[in-house]
Amino acid sequence: MPDSKDVEKKICKMLDMGDEELLAEMERSFQLSDECHQRISDTLEEMMQEVDRLISRIDEIEDESLEDVDLESSTR
Repeated sequence: MPDSKDVEKKICKMLDMGDEELLAEMERSFQLSDECHQRISDTLEEMMQEVDRLISRIDEIEDESLEDVDLESSTR
């Protein structure tokens, strides 16, 4: 995250820009923002898939454990 001095410099620079240059800068900023958003979205999707995988694996382990307990109790 940029500090306040960097933001102030960027604002001052943008205030000195002409309309076309400012429009190009805004388009570039929006493009970078969209790319960042996409990376975050992709990472979040991967994390959710991993959580789902882990939950499924935990469920499998719990089921196996219950089966083991049932087998033990039936052999006694």
